[in-house]
Amino acid sequence: MSEVFDPTSASSSSGSWSVLTREPWETQDELLVALADAVRGIDGIDDDLTLSDAVDIEAVISALLPDPRSRGVSEIRFEIDGYEIRITRDGVIAAQSTSDASKQHSV
Repeated sequence: MSEVFDPTSASSSSGSWSVLTREPWETQDELLVALADAVRGIDGIDDDLTLSDAVDIEAVISALLPDPRSRGVSEIRFEIDGYEIRITRDGVIAAQSTSDASKQHSV
């Protein structure tokens, strides 16, 4: 994982987010493949865990790839197996340890 600093996000001001992928997607299949591959690449995530165990996949798709596009959100976050995952509409999927996230919010 590579480290990212996103000045538009207050919670990433310490630089603890790690970019898993930075590939834009156009379809829900592309989004699901990118997300599954990114999560699978995180050390410490249970290999038997499926995305549908951690997040409502349909809700993610509806929020990031709505019809019409103007009704979507720019970012989704959810927790999975000790990590907070951040997915942005422009194709960035990043992760941070939930223990790192709680340290940031308590400062």
